[in-house]
Amino acid sequence: MAEFSVLISLYYKEKPEYLHEALDSVFKQTILPNEIVLVKDGPLTAELDAILDEYSTRYPIFKFVVNETNLGLGRALAKGIEACTYEYILRMDTDDIIPSERFAKELEALDKGYDVVSCWSILFENDINNVVAVKTRPEHHDDIVKLAHKRSPICHPGCAYRKSSVLRAGNYMHNLMYEDYDLWVRMIITGSKFYNIQEVLYYLRTSMDLVKRRGGFKYALNEMRNFLRFKELGFYTTKDVIYNSILHSFVRIVPSFLRHRILKWAWNHKSYQ
Repeated sequence: MAEFSVLISLYYKEKPEYLHEALDSVFKQTILPNEIVLVKDGPLTAELDAILDEYSTRYPIFKFVVNETNLGLGRALAKGIEACTYEYILRMDTDDIIPSERFAKELEALDKGYDVVSCWSILFENDINNVVAVKTRPEHHDDIVKLAHKRSPICHPGCAYRKSSVLRAGNYMHNLMYEDYDLWVRMIITGSKFYNIQEVLYYLRTSMDLVKRRGGFKYALNEMRNFLRFKELGFYTTKDVIYNSILHSFVRIVPSFLRHRILKWAWNHKSYQ
């Protein structure tokens, strides 16, 4: 099995107990990483720094990238990609949980020649047993590209990719809430091959606060700017821009409680693909 890096970005608002759970699930994998590149995106709390000290002492495979100020996820991950030693990189967020076989299964798929590999995911609130939705995604490249004309087709924190393919597409860029989708579009354009493992390999924490942050007129306008950008890149059609602008804007401007219900319904239906 190939050597690989795990890439994580952390900022001060993360809850220490969530970080504990996330790192525990990393070190319970059937195959452990050769390094963990953890980007400290700005100053952290004493509690978070203490957890990192604890784990880096127990597991001396951490490589810390320190940003003096918070740069945002896109810029933080771009620096993290550059710092990764190995060609194979697996992403992880600091408040989620992964089953023990995730790394092994995604590495096996990368070995088959894919540039980006991801999986299905479970969204949960508070407790891992409180399941909100099971998000399925298409398996094969052509269907993934088809879905990418509507929305992001990849579970970002649950993905694995080749460093060279990410860099060939221009690496992550600063693009609030669209860092991953923007990267996938550019990777598709530059010839990367995608694959989604057809099983749940990622448990993603969600909340009403997260749903609230993904709404409002500013969020809707930012989405429309990205849709126009994807058209300028030659990926979206005019039809894609119009369809997605209408559909997404409606979801963004409705009240949060209704947005939560709509998203929960969509996440649980394969027709959402």
